[in-house]
Amino acid sequence: MNKIFVGIILLSLFYGFLTGRYQEMANVILSLPEESLSLVCTLVFTATFWSGIMTIMYDSGLIHQIAKALDPLLKLIMPNLKDQEAKNYIAMNISANIFELGFAATPAGLKAMKRLKAISTEQDPLMASDEMVTFLVLNTAGVTILPTTVMAIRQKYGAVNPADFLLLAFNFSSSAFAIYKGTLTL
Repeated sequence: MNKIFVGIILLSLFYGFLTGRYQEMANVILSLPEESLSLVCTLVFTATFWSGIMTIMYDSGLIHQIAKALDPLLKLIMPNLKDQEAKNYIAMNISANIFELGFAATPAGLKAMKRLKAISTEQDPLMASDEMVTFLVLNTAGVTILPTTVMAIRQKYGAVNPADFLLLAFNFSSSAFAIYKGTLTL
């Protein structure tokens, strides 16, 4: 794959020199670090802000309340899970995924998986429990209600209303769910 990318870069440079657009190429190449740094700063600051919000939610007990609200769902999909600590980590992971905070969801997900492994009743230490598999599937699905990263990128690049796509995203998500459940046909 690296050879393909190097080939594309060399071909692009050769084409730029061949057509006499080397000044434009130089301007674009020199502006890339500034744009990249600006985008990375936007994403890092957004991640830092929302990670702080998640920490406040955890310390204030809001995550515990979310865990209680999610308890009926968790009982339905993980009927053998009785450990409150694991439920709290799972709730924190789901909360972070709802706000598209993968960077904040990952530590909670790892802690949840570690806790699920610690309370596992499986005899084989290399075997995942049903709860671990269910959590992995749930975490991989990553239900997002408020895509904060996408909104931050849209704001960075000058969108008048960075959240104007949300209605379309909700509509697409509900249609995809209906197709999955078999209640909507194309």
